[in-house]
Amino acid sequence: MDDHRVRLWEIDALRTFAIVLMVIYHVAYDVNLLAPQASIDPFNGAWRGLQVVTGSLFLGVVGISFWLSHSRGVSRGLSGIALWRSHVPRAAEVVAAAALVSVATFVALGSEDVVRFGILHLIAVLMLVVLPLAARLGTWNVLLGAAVIAIGLSMDVRSDAPGALVLGFIPPEKGVDWYPLLPWAGCALIGLAAGAALYPGGRRGALLSGLPATTEIGERAGGPGRHSLAIYLVHQPVLIALITGGLLLAGAEVGSL
Repeated sequence: MDDHRVRLWEIDALRTFAIVLMVIYHVAYDVNLLAPQASIDPFNGAWRGLQVVTGSLFLGVVGISFWLSHSRGVSRGLSGIALWRSHVPRAAEVVAAAALVSVATFVALGSEDVVRFGILHLIAVLMLVVLPLAARLGTWNVLLGAAVIAIGLSMDVRSDAPGALVLGFIPPEKGVDWYPLLPWAGCALIGLAAGAALYPGGRRGALLSGLPATTEIGERAGGPGRHSLAIYLVHQPVLIALITGGLLLAGAEVGSL
């Protein structure tokens, strides 16, 4: 099989792990949304920690995956605009999915809580702008990523200027699922650096020489990870329906969205 096209089971399995964490977090989020009296606070403490870990892991995998695609494109002789265009089809899928999420949350939650710049919006910008520009830095992106995170975490500036919420300035209304470039792009940049270290030329390097080329358990674990975007789009409606039914069976009072 062409090494430039083969999927790596460990990356898919890592995406699956991130999906599991996401579902666990959203169970708590949805219980709080539907039955606030349950006293689950998904915005603080350990639940907030889980949210940060989950988002960071997803974005780190985005960086690794971009490196694989980018370096394999280089190996095929692509460069410049042609190399950038090789990322556009997947980025376009993410753009469409991000738009769908914004529309769906506007309908379900109203204008105040609509997703204005969520994780899918961020990933689209990363794939089309940030990561193509940063790929040449290779493993040095770990320093750039750390700087982006540090700057983002130190920012506490409010602004209603156009695009402020994209960069990381605190807007008057940021909606739910806000993932600005500062600090979250730093996670993807660190993932890009990890990809350069682990997969030079788009193939497993010396640091991963002990991994088997394929494993039945790994392939099964990576199954959901191969469909991460579709799962992201459908999991919340499914979870909300299941949790609503469970709360009603338990005799809890369930509010509307």
